Amino acid sequence: MSSRNVPPTFLIADSDTHSRNLLAEVLRAANYFMINAVRDGNELLARTAEMQPRVVITASRIPGLSGLEYTRMIRAGYKDVSRQTSIIVMTDTPTKAFLDAAQQSGADEMLVRPFSSQSVLLRVKSVLERPREFIDCAVYVGPCRRRRMVEEYDGPMRRFIDPIGDQPTAAIWEHADNRAAVRACVKKISELSNGLTPGDRRKLREIFFAVKETEQKADEVKDQMMGEAARSLGRYITAIGASGAAEPDVLRTHIDAMHTLGVLTGEHHEERENLVAGLKKVVDKRLGRMRAA
Repeated sequence: MSSRNVPPTFLIADSDTHSRNLLAEVLRAANYFMINAVRDGNELLARTAEMQPRVVITASRIPGLSGLEYTRMIRAGYKDVSRQTSIIVMTDTPTKAFLDAAQQSGADEMLVRPFSSQSVLLRVKSVLERPREFIDCAVYVGPCRRRRMVEEYDGPMRRFIDPIGDQPTAAIWEHADNRAAVRACVKKISELSNGLTPGDRRKLREIFFAVKETEQKADEVKDQMMGEAARSLGRYITAIGASGAAEPDVLRTHIDAMHTLGVLTGEHHEERENLVAGLKKVVDKRLGRMRAA
């Protein structure tokens, strides 16, 4: 049986019996029957490791553990639990600060209480049928943050479940198709770099061409920061020349930064600029060291 045909398993964590039962009833009414429930943090961690649930729905606070602490533990690699486990966090206070913290922790979706059965199933279907790309880089691990999470919230991040690229006011590079195309280029660089060994000029040449492809695509969709990041890496590879002696940490730093640039939006312009400035400093330092030698 393929993974698509395997019924998803759910784990509900809430200290309130009524909330646990209500969520279970909503799921069963939608023909989801593999459901377990726990009431505190110790049970949540134990059952997560034991049953390897497909979806976890947890309150933002349960005895012994917060929902965001739990999310960070899973994303960091808790025992042998999949870091891509879908996590929906419930909250009574959907403030912007909390939503920002939930997004940074790696939560897939937020569920505001009191909730309707429709809002529960909307989140469940989102993680099961439209899972977001999983990002694993130096500064963030979790589902791609370019898609928003909460519909009910009525503040600046109101449409927190919609792709930013679908917003008519988004810059060209923020359109969903353009971001996906650029991320595909970055992914290619990452995959090629994993197979690079010292002195492998042929592989380094392939990486260089992938970098130039990323630069071209970024310029095409007018993503200036991604284009600058690609140019920084291209400059480094060109400078080391035929030796092929690329330093793995320089490549990884650029790739991690480019993955992050692919996630951050126009609202994070300063952060994106700082990332690119940092890359340029890294290359300047390494090339200066080479010239001194």
